[in-house]
Amino acid sequence: MAVPQTIVPRDLTLALAGAEERLQIVLGLPEGDGHTLLASRQWTVPGQSVRFLIPGLKAVLDEFGIDASAISRIGCVRGPGSFTGLRLVLAAAEGIAAARSLPLAGMDHLPLLAAGPGPLLSGPLHVLTYARRGLVYMQSFNCPDLAEIAPLDALTLDQAAARMAAIGPAAHLVGSGLRKNGTFFAELAEANPGYRLLGANFDNPTPEVLLAAACRAEYSRESIEPIYVRPSDAEANLDEIAAKRGLDPVDARRKLDALRNT
Repeated sequence: MAVPQTIVPRDLTLALAGAEERLQIVLGLPEGDGHTLLASRQWTVPGQSVRFLIPGLKAVLDEFGIDASAISRIGCVRGPGSFTGLRLVLAAAEGIAAARSLPLAGMDHLPLLAAGPGPLLSGPLHVLTYARRGLVYMQSFNCPDLAEIAPLDALTLDQAAARMAAIGPAAHLVGSGLRKNGTFFAELAEANPGYRLLGANFDNPTPEVLLAAACRAEYSRESIEPIYVRPSDAEANLDEIAAKRGLDPVDARRKLDALRNT
């Protein structure tokens, strides 16, 4: 009996996500006019992406007997989300791309989350992810076509509630912001019977959604520009941090502005 010929995967699309607590790696294999999901791995490792990303990717490639030369393009979630997680994943994508002269593409986090349940719903869908205590990233979409109806912003919980009320009395809500502010959103839903809170299974994009977005993305040789939306905690508290270190807060902010413009 003839032994089936083993096909060595090539021309792969690599999709990376680490905007929140979950780190995700997806490999897609070109097939016809699209891509087939070849492999995916994910770990819930807040603040520890650096320990898992490169070893995890190498392990996946090793399973297929290939190395990074089989990757042709890299799509990476660019935020908003954890400042540390975003920097680590984007730096890894940049490093792999630089070594292999590969094109890069950035993907926006909240539209990816909307793309999970959105096609199965109708009406407004509010995506709310955790930004920091008492603050969420929010973006709103119309379902099932996922047209944006309110832009991405960083809002307090009360501001988010006011924006939702202005859009209408009925909507679906999704994202880590619901879990991190459970009491607030449970009371909001109780006071607004038209609101439906979706479960934690939608708090991260599926591998299929990540791969589809990476295949649609526009690639270039330019670096991926992260989306932060709000100042980092260090920037927001710069005056206090500078004072504790015996520095002039005004001089510290001037130096920070100079670094930003370098």
